[in-house]
Amino acid sequence: MLTGKIGVTTARNATGSAAAAQARAWAEQLGALYVERPHNMGVDELMAQYDLAALVVGEKEGPRIHSAAGSFAYHPGMAVLRLQQLKRGATEHLLTALDLRPGKRVLDATLGLAADAAISAYAVGEDGTVVGLEASPLLYFAVSYGLKNYVAEDADLTAALRRIQPVQALAEDYLAQCAPDSFDVVYFDPMFRHPVNGAKGMEALRPLSYEEALSAETLQLALKAAPRVVIKERSEYILREYGCEEFIGGKYSRIKYGIIKR
Repeated sequence: MLTGKIGVTTARNATGSAAAAQARAWAEQLGALYVERPHNMGVDELMAQYDLAALVVGEKEGPRIHSAAGSFAYHPGMAVLRLQQLKRGATEHLLTALDLRPGKRVLDATLGLAADAAISAYAVGEDGTVVGLEASPLLYFAVSYGLKNYVAEDADLTAALRRIQPVQALAEDYLAQCAPDSFDVVYFDPMFRHPVNGAKGMEALRPLSYEEALSAETLQLALKAAPRVVIKERSEYILREYGCEEFIGGKYSRIKYGIIKR
């Protein structure tokens, strides 16, 4: 996870006091440094001048986070296509693994970009619950803003994003205070700690992400909070090491879902 100083500034072409006020508010929220933006100075120059590990720029669409690895602004990503396919009757292995239907309670313990959480929120509907945990303060900041403000072309996707309840917390800390059976299923996607060849668009996120391995202690806490735990990985071997005995995934899919039941 990224360490070092974080700055917040306005877009280069921002005018008026509102943009600066928003940037100052974001800086206070993040415990970051507010950086006044000269019109003739680029992001790289600002980062070098203030020795910043990351710079949050307040753009028209929302915050964009810059680091040495690239830049990132919230987008639901593959959730757009996955929801389209789901509505056309396609099988979604995530929903099969989670055993979701309207009204179910889901804890997504590794929220990330919330693509899986969005599909889950669509499946459980207005009567269900999807809580998403994100340990990284910067990633939580950007994604929680997107969940509140991003408007998709598909109204069902927008509604699903709004139903996700993001929480900034380590999974083990949050699970430790959960009452037994607080959820119907707990979901982990620890895949991001293993680079995927060709996933260049994700590289800007890597420095922002919490990369600790999923521990046996955390899994035990998850099995107290829910009778079903699902883990997403690329290797069935790794899933078996976690204790999974059931597996969901297409024959030619690069990912599999492992299931542990209490």
